[in-house]
Amino acid sequence: MKPLYLREDTERQRERLAVTVRRLHRSGWMPGTSGSLSLRSGDAVLITAQDLDKGRADARDTVLVDPSEGLPLLGETEWPCAEAPVHLALHGYLPDCETVVHVRAAGGTAPDALDAGAGDGGAGHAGPPAAEPHLRSGPAGFTPTVLPDPPERLDPGRTADAVRAVLGGTAAGAPPALLVTGLGVFTWGRDLGEALAALDRVEEGSRPPLGSGAGVPDPAGWAR
Repeated sequence: MKPLYLREDTERQRERLAVTVRRLHRSGWMPGTSGSLSLRSGDAVLITAQDLDKGRADARDTVLVDPSEGLPLLGETEWPCAEAPVHLALHGYLPDCETVVHVRAAGGTAPDALDAGAGDGGAGHAGPPAAEPHLRSGPAGFTPTVLPDPPERLDPGRTADAVRAVLGGTAAGAPPALLVTGLGVFTWGRDLGEALAALDRVEEGSRPPLGSGAGVPDPAGWAR
């Protein structure tokens, strides 16, 4: 494994990622262990760990991953989430992709509704649950992508090829989003604000909309 450059503020990035995950959990977008989040950290990608209770996420629940191998860097103690190959494919294919947000679809097969899930915000995150968002059909011609492997056994190389093929044929003006059968919705941007705004464009029936700032962190904290 070749040496990778890491940002000097990687530990702060870990904290920010964990805070964001907890807030997305509280706002109803990452119930239970569903969903995931990633961002660039120099040459590596920082991503949520597997089987993570999103309401209790902290900096230790993040993993630095080699984007070419899909493996944790030396010294990491957790394993990346199962959908990491999709995150890495997006980071690798899109030069301006700094942040990727993933939310699950109900039933694990179609993007007709987000998994409502159960669970509170965890210790120290009291408060009434947010309204459950529901994913509608999205823009015209926006259809789910079927990856070549089952969600629990995604091959990084095959996943990257499939994602590149889909994005290469995306119509102009389409939102920066990918609907994946069995996994849900992935949106991306140059920062967290753009990634959440893309999710807003796909999720037409959200109340309140993510762009209103209801329960989500200030994107200014995610400056490049």
